[in-house]
Amino acid sequence: MAILRYIIPILSVFLLTGCYEDFNPEIDTKPVLCLNSLITAGKPIEVDVTHTWMFNDEKSEINHDVKDATVTILANERIVGSDYLPKEGDKIRIVADSPTYGTAMAEVIVPFATPIGNVKVSPTVTNIWENNEHYEMLADITFNLSIEMDVSDRADIDNYYHFGYNWSSPIDTDGSQKLYIGAFEYNSDPIFKEHIGVFETVMGNDEDTNFEFFTDRQFPGRTYTLHLNFSNNSFRVKSQEYDESLLECGVNLYLTTVSKSYYSWAVYKWHVDEGIVGDLADIGLAESKWGYSNVSTGAGVVAAQSSSKFTIDLKEFLKTTLNSK
Repeated sequence: MAILRYIIPILSVFLLTGCYEDFNPEIDTKPVLCLNSLITAGKPIEVDVTHTWMFNDEKSEINHDVKDATVTILANERIVGSDYLPKEGDKIRIVADSPTYGTAMAEVIVPFATPIGNVKVSPTVTNIWENNEHYEMLADITFNLSIEMDVSDRADIDNYYHFGYNWSSPIDTDGSQKLYIGAFEYNSDPIFKEHIGVFETVMGNDEDTNFEFFTDRQFPGRTYTLHLNFSNNSFRVKSQEYDESLLECGVNLYLTTVSKSYYSWAVYKWHVDEGIVGDLADIGLAESKWGYSNVSTGAGVVAAQSSSKFTIDLKEFLKTTLNSK
């Protein structure tokens, strides 16, 4: 079977990575434009314009850039410049024209950010190691972190969400961060597995997933309490002098409302990488799954997102834990 493969370049640090698609030999294999863009409210719009290529076209695989394309961006039917900052609710249309590869178009509405509601934090110390013989401040704390975070869904539209997190802490004398957040337990809330079907569950493909997307299908227009668990977290201090600034650590929680195109692409990617269809295709027992695209040519993804942030301050918890020794 002749195969035409598409590549989707990296659009963000956590998703929108490259992939290939299988095609039937009867359809046209002429290369077409591929558009990729992850539009974020309040940030300039960046667009990657490439072209599709045959799997045996080694030259195109090395360099699939399109040099002769003209890109036009419209916000709410008005042409805007490269300095335009998209707003929540904007309808963004991207049109690319190339004398060589033709035209490609896609549009998306920038979703409204969903505020993070009440947040309840329950840290639990699992171990403390402390040695003050040679240092005024030398300690190693391991702990688990249980979080309840309310998501208040808008009633007038279907919403799609992505949960993310990172952490911040001062730098120690050896150049390392004092705080390290360990494993995020995806099994802590069943909503992270709502995209998994019965067949995947029976076949065991629902285990060890790292899918961070979910929808409002189970709580349209209502508030849902998201249960989040982080295990094997650690706080380590090697400084020779005690200073409360050493304890200024925090965990940032991000609730990102994403476009349907972003969610659909993420579900497709999960099925290819972790689902039963992808597993069967790898061993030749199923047809390779067609890729998701909302671009007119069928190549690429144009998505949008808006984020809310909540910071958990761990200073008092760490201070109380150290003073208890």
